[in-house]
Amino acid sequence: MPDLTTTALVIALVALTFGGFSKGVLGVGLPMVAIPILSTFLPIRDVVAIMYFPILATNIWQAFNGGYLMATLRRFWPMLLVMMATIALGTLSLRSLDTNLISILLGLAVALFALSSLINPQFRIAPRHERPASLLAGGIGGYFGGLALIGGPPVIMLMVALHLKKEEFIGAMGMFYLVMLIPTGFILAGLGVLETRHVMPGLATIAPVMAGLAAGQWLRGRIDQDRFRKLLLGSMVLIGLNLIRRGLF
Repeated sequence: MPDLTTTALVIALVALTFGGFSKGVLGVGLPMVAIPILSTFLPIRDVVAIMYFPILATNIWQAFNGGYLMATLRRFWPMLLVMMATIALGTLSLRSLDTNLISILLGLAVALFALSSLINPQFRIAPRHERPASLLAGGIGGYFGGLALIGGPPVIMLMVALHLKKEEFIGAMGMFYLVMLIPTGFILAGLGVLETRHVMPGLATIAPVMAGLAAGQWLRGRIDQDRFRKLLLGSMVLIGLNLIRRGLF
């Protein structure tokens, strides 16, 4: 991997901390904030491999910290099976697609997620439609999770449409990411995307991410979360559009 300049290292540190902060406040956002920024000065495959470690660490914490693990498993186990089945397809695409196309797909995922969340349509999925909707969200989420560790957007929109309570949503998303990340790690290693040279930088990223996570959790109940969420999503739209621009031009 190329050596980073001091400026790039500072930017990376800020991106990791802010990504952890987003994760702490909203329960999501670490890969969607950090990966696009880091990919501006590192190859996307290296970024995905390095970010695997802090993403795994934060979701282990999130999945077991809220007390909703078993309830989420009972309700969404079919969705999790579909998600695990499509992870391999996404990871294979990571190896075979060119960098520009990956950048475009990543930008689209980030921008569409942010725009959809800003619009936040007020609708509720009827109980009879929950199973097929969850299978679709799991399939798409698994693919993008294997492609770039960003499998959250379709699952997040499903959770919003089901009107889960805030803490239940946060715990459920931690569990979804954890189920997605464990097989993804083996697949990335088997395909040669995740290598031993990624272990030390990956472990080094955990500290700033966890610091941001702790700050975000502390602030979660003490600030206007909706206002912060809108500011964050607005910045993510710009990040996504910038990735699309890089891929096209």
